[in-house]
Amino acid sequence: MWLQWSLLVISVASASVLQIDQNLKNIKLIESKFIPDVNVLPADQSININDENWQQVRRFMEDGLPVLEIYGYKPQRDIPFTLIIPKIDVRTIEKPRLKEFMLEHMVPGRAFDNYADEDSAAASSSSSSYGNGNGHKIVFRKLEKSPNNVVWLLNGFQILHRVRINDNLIALAIDGYLGDRKSPYSKRNIQEGSSSRYNEPQRLEMRNSTGNIAHTKNEPILKESKASPLMSFLGSMKSGTKVFQHFLSKSNLTQIMDDGSFTILIPTDNAFQRWHPIDWGFYPFSVQEFTESVLRNHFLPMQKPLRMADVKNMDQMAVRTMGGESVVFRGQPAPNVNNVSIMSDYTLSNGNQVFIITEVLFVSEAVVSKLHQMHKDKETPPLLAFPWFGAQFLSHSFLALERDPRFTQITRFLNNAEIAPHVSGANYTFFVPDDKAFERLGFDKLSDDVMASQRGVKMLLNHFVKGRLYNRDLKDNEVFETIGGGHIKITRNPGSNATSVNNAKIIESEVFVYNLGTMFYIDDILYSHLLREYVIKHKSRTNYAGGNNNGRSSTLGTPTDVEIVPNEFEQSGGTNNGGGGGGGDYSIHDEDFDDEIITPKALPVQFYELPK
Repeated sequence: MWLQWSLLVISVASASVLQIDQNLKNIKLIESKFIPDVNVLPADQSININDENWQQVRRFMEDGLPVLEIYGYKPQRDIPFTLIIPKIDVRTIEKPRLKEFMLEHMVPGRAFDNYADEDSAAASSSSSSYGNGNGHKIVFRKLEKSPNNVVWLLNGFQILHRVRINDNLIALAIDGYLGDRKSPYSKRNIQEGSSSRYNEPQRLEMRNSTGNIAHTKNEPILKESKASPLMSFLGSMKSGTKVFQHFLSKSNLTQIMDDGSFTILIPTDNAFQRWHPIDWGFYPFSVQEFTESVLRNHFLPMQKPLRMADVKNMDQMAVRTMGGESVVFRGQPAPNVNNVSIMSDYTLSNGNQVFIITEVLFVSEAVVSKLHQMHKDKETPPLLAFPWFGAQFLSHSFLALERDPRFTQITRFLNNAEIAPHVSGANYTFFVPDDKAFERLGFDKLSDDVMASQRGVKMLLNHFVKGRLYNRDLKDNEVFETIGGGHIKITRNPGSNATSVNNAKIIESEVFVYNLGTMFYIDDILYSHLLREYVIKHKSRTNYAGGNNNGRSSTLGTPTDVEIVPNEFEQSGGTNNGGGGGGGDYSIHDEDFDDEIITPKALPVQFYELPK
């Protein structure tokens, strides 16, 4: 009897989890949560591994598919898949939406085999079609513009080309991307086009955006969910379930949790607290999509909610969660689910059942460790009292750079230039020149006094941008204002990963300084013209003996008690004017622009004025 009920529960739960058309040809593969093996190599001899089309497919697999493994998807080499390669880089997708994005562009099964396959065209009018990993229908249509001009469309987007990776894996590149344009995957990187084409049907937690009428119908549901029995119950609890209530209120589950019959497992606050770092570290539930995935696995869609009396009297019973995982209830030695104790139970006003449990299910050290590697930018830092208590980003950046032998010059610079008041708190981006950049320009020979001068401070501050930037934010021709009052322009070669910031190339991207900000390592100094004259003076002083020394440099250098005078204060006609005319005005010479990309938009001339 219990076995039959268990099978019925799993069957009903499986259908309720995805709420997708059961007539889809690949429904069982979608529910199985399989993905292609990311380590597979192209078997088709016609593939040129250096071809951009193949590289696009490779990036899609290597950068996107491992993310799905965190959420329980298993790589399979022997199951056919059709990959839909969007016209955007997977790396530009915000991480909280990456799982949904990947599933939207992955079709379990051989959905499209050949451009000449008439069966694919017939599938568009058939009641039985393929669905993607999110359960949205995929429709192919053959458009004959002329006898010699045939175009294939996938959900309204043109198929640009096809790559057969091996017998079980085919990739189709399209001239757009699939998904709901009303809630874009990345607001900065995906702009809504003039067309309005969406997949159908929509996922439960997303508003239906296929038309204004459908969208309007959803509004009353959202309003009704505010007074849901579950949220009313959680609001009445004085303690013990506040963390679950907080996460649930911020999730998309509030739209659907009262539509149907559920048994709900609620971990206690102490269960969540177990994963919270004592003072600093990584808290897995700071990753929103992961948190929502965990919450989904605590909702059990059931034809009839379980009661505590049922659990106590059973041997064991397996139930499928809303997130697609399986939980096992046992009555002995005490009521538990997946060997986690059930502390108490409550029946909600709508008949759904709540069990309070002592652990968060499907969260382990291994899962958290892997999640941590992907979300270093979420890690909280220890509080530093030094070097600058009020500038935590600057302090942690300094300590990280101090441990790296490539950055002895910039740490010397940071030690001498008083910039902490200008870079206080957190939420910054720091473009960090390496030692080679200082040595190439001769800046490694400059004294500490020069580094600490007004110009030195201004030059250093022009390496900081207020606000945290990720690699995806550095788009071609994007211009950002620096804290020093300058501007930096991004140049990105679409055919490669090379990215430049003014004159400097980025040699290492997204070095996360906990959740405080981001560093990008660069191979040149920005706004270096501000200190270049000091290098000229240093060279002239070390060579002042001239011909008497047979052209050899003097080793005397500049005495420590001699102040270096900027040439804008020197008298006209001096030999150290850098070739400039008379007067005390600060003049810009041609050589000052050698290492800068000057455009009116990116680097206005007025930003070369001295700081006031």
